[in-house]
Amino acid sequence: MLDEVFWLTETGERRNPDVRVQGGVAIFAGVVYFAVLFFPWLSGESSAISGLLNPQDQAAVAIPMILIVLSIMTVFGGVIHIAGYDLGIQLVTLMSAIAFFISVMVIVVTLFTESTKVSLLLGPWIGAASAIIGTLSSKLERKFNRSD
Repeated sequence: MLDEVFWLTETGERRNPDVRVQGGVAIFAGVVYFAVLFFPWLSGESSAISGLLNPQDQAAVAIPMILIVLSIMTVFGGVIHIAGYDLGIQLVTLMSAIAFFISVMVIVVTLFTESTKVSLLLGPWIGAASAIIGTLSSKLERKFNRSD
């Protein structure tokens, strides 16, 4: 399958060589914030709550489902960017920005909660970091000195 994607990038005119790097970083970011859903997010009285396990209310169910859609769309955007569509990197940037917002909101709400029963764990921090990487993937470009 990867050969077909790279074949698509070789057709037509000379393209920016950074497209593969941008798309690869975007795919990596999408996979990471899908994997983050299996990390512990919050620690309660008796056990840790991960992104997908032990949901306590509708928000705890909705946030992981939204992050799943965002991660799939980010990976899809990275693949179509490698395939040569400019829409792909815009899709990656938008989905990563939304994932960053969700992760930061979980962090902020948890940090400013008056309850001592809930504490923040690793999941939202890694989710926010990978969303930043996904958002910045569109800016990964090398500068070439042209002496033509």
